[in-house]
Amino acid sequence: MLITSEDILNIIGSKIKQVRLSKKYTQDYVSENINISIDLLRNIENGRNIGSLTTLLNLCNFLEISPNYLFKELLTFKEDTLDSNLITYINALSQKDKEILKDIIIHIDKNYGKL
Repeated sequence: MLITSEDILNIIGSKIKQVRLSKKYTQDYVSENINISIDLLRNIENGRNIGSLTTLLNLCNFLEISPNYLFKELLTFKEDTLDSNLITYINALSQKDKEILKDIIIHIDKNYGKL
């Protein structure tokens, strides 16, 4: 399935708005801190504009989110990395096994160096 510009604008805008609201930040507060107009931020959140790459990265840094978080839904290709493999394995564990794994990681960290 091909991605449209509208898909990109809507998904990124809604995620930025969702994170901003979860942090209880106003549009005015965010726009002032990343030096953009409140109108641009409104347009981004409403899926009408994406701004520049600089603006997008400044939003990510200020809201403490990864660009991967913004684009994750838009990508059909999923990179096979050690982290992604570990997440898959961990998600398949029972809650009890996750607790055991956590204890193992804490033990390794305490006895063999800091993470």
